[in-house]
Amino acid sequence: MPDLSDAECFDFLRSLFPEGVQEPRVVAELCPEGWERSPLFACLHPSAERRFEEHQAFSRNLRDLLRHRKAETEGDGADSEDRQALEECRTLEEYLAKYPREQPPLRPEASMEEPAELIGLCLWDVFSDNHDVIAADARCVDLGSFRGSGGMIADFFEASPWTTDEGRDEAWGAWDRCDYLRFYMGTCWIRGRADLTPVYELIFRRIRAVGGDWRYAFPRIHLIDFGAVETDEKPGDYDPSEAFAKEQQRKERAAKTRRMQRELDQSAREAMREARTKEPPEVVRAYQSVYGRFPEGWPPDPYA
Repeated sequence: MPDLSDAECFDFLRSLFPEGVQEPRVVAELCPEGWERSPLFACLHPSAERRFEEHQAFSRNLRDLLRHRKAETEGDGADSEDRQALEECRTLEEYLAKYPREQPPLRPEASMEEPAELIGLCLWDVFSDNHDVIAADARCVDLGSFRGSGGMIADFFEASPWTTDEGRDEAWGAWDRCDYLRFYMGTCWIRGRADLTPVYELIFRRIRAVGGDWRYAFPRIHLIDFGAVETDEKPGDYDPSEAFAKEQQRKERAAKTRRMQRELDQSAREAMREARTKEPPEVVRAYQSVYGRFPEGWPPDPYA
C-alpha cells in the first residue's frame, strides 16, 4: 500500500492539532502549571551549569574526533595546539567569562510560542528519525527526508499554502521558503535538559485519537559510497595503465567501505544489546504510557 501523499501527510498533522499548536488548550495540556513553572521550560532556557556541561561534552567529542582523524592520517593524536584550543574552559567561571549570556525578560507571547516550538521539535522526533507513523488505513505518514520532515513541520507552523484546498500539490515545495532548520534534527541539541516524555505523550495521544500507530527504529548509521567523481574523457584518451590504477582504487575504496560498514553494524549490535538492559528512551516510554504496550521495533533485535 502506498504512503500518504504529501498533501495527505500535511492533513494528518492538521488532524492532530486542528486549531494549531499555539493554542491555549494545547499549552495548558502540556504545562498545566504554566510554561515558566514547567520543568520543560529548561529545554529552551538552560541553566548556566547545563550550558557548561554541554560545552564540555562538545569539546570532548570534538577532541576525540580530531585525535581519531590525526591517528588515521599521521599516526598520532591531537597536537598541543588542538588541546589548548579545546581545553580552554575547565571551570564554570571560565566558561561564563568567555560565553556570558544575559537572559532578557520573557516576552508575553513566549508562553504560547515556546511550548509550541518544543512540540514541533518533538514532532520531528516522532515522525522522522527513521521512525514510522502509521495512519488509520495502515498507510505510512512519511514526511520525507530528515530535511523534508523539518520543512513540512515548519510549513505547518507557518500556515503555508497547504491550508488551502486548491492547488495543494502544486504548492508542495513551499517549505523551501520556511526555515526547515527550525525543526531539523528535532531535540538533538536540547535532549537531556528535561524529561520530554510529557511532550511525546501529548503527540501520541493525538495520533491514537485519529486511529494511528507508530513503529520505532533504533538509531544506526549506514554508509553510502557515491564513488569517485569521473571526468569526461574524449575519444582516444584511454590509457590502459591509468584505467587499471583507477580500477584498483575503486576496489580498495569498496573494500574499505565494506569494512567500515561491518564495524558500524557491529557497533550497532552492541548498542542494541546494551539498550535492552536499560530503561527505554523517553519516546518509547511515552508510547507505552499512551498505548499500554511497547511499539513495534522495541526492544531492538541485534540479530534482525
